[in-house]
Amino acid sequence: MRIRRYAVLAACVLLFPVSQASADFYRWVDDDGKEYFTNDPAKIPQEYRKNSKAVEVHDDRVSVGQEPVAPKKSPVTVKEHKDKHGRGEEYWRRKAANLRLKLRDQQDEYNLVLKQLDDQDRAPDRLNYKRKKSHSSLEKKKAKLEKDMARTRRALEVDLPDEARRADAYPGWIRE
Repeated sequence: MRIRRYAVLAACVLLFPVSQASADFYRWVDDDGKEYFTNDPAKIPQEYRKNSKAVEVHDDRVSVGQEPVAPKKSPVTVKEHKDKHGRGEEYWRRKAANLRLKLRDQQDEYNLVLKQLDDQDRAPDRLNYKRKKSHSSLEKKKAKLEKDMARTRRALEVDLPDEARRADAYPGWIRE
């Protein structure tokens, strides 16, 4: 009985030719310009089926379990973008970061002045004259800080983006 099984199995192997399995791949582009690939034509949406194309598979571009295949063309080198004055991304990011840091420091100092004013208002009246003098100096400092913060905020949100635009720097370089 065993010999018979082996004979049938050997006959099947010899009679049926071994074929290499290959899958066809299809490519289509949607209305937004996004490119899609699939090996199952049923997965292509109906409205894109007429425009889908079979993609030719190149074995020299695929390496499975082998050494990677060296590319035929040399890699493309991307030149770093510089603005009109030769300044790059690092310059603009640093400039924006310095303005953000300055604004945070001013905000911290402003919060401290507000706390001091609040503490003075809650404290009992000891020396009315000294209290009025220090209170007025804190009010002046508060007003000065408000002006400085407004100036720094304008420099960060209006002036710097405008300067970057005029210098042909990428807008993303000054964003946080």
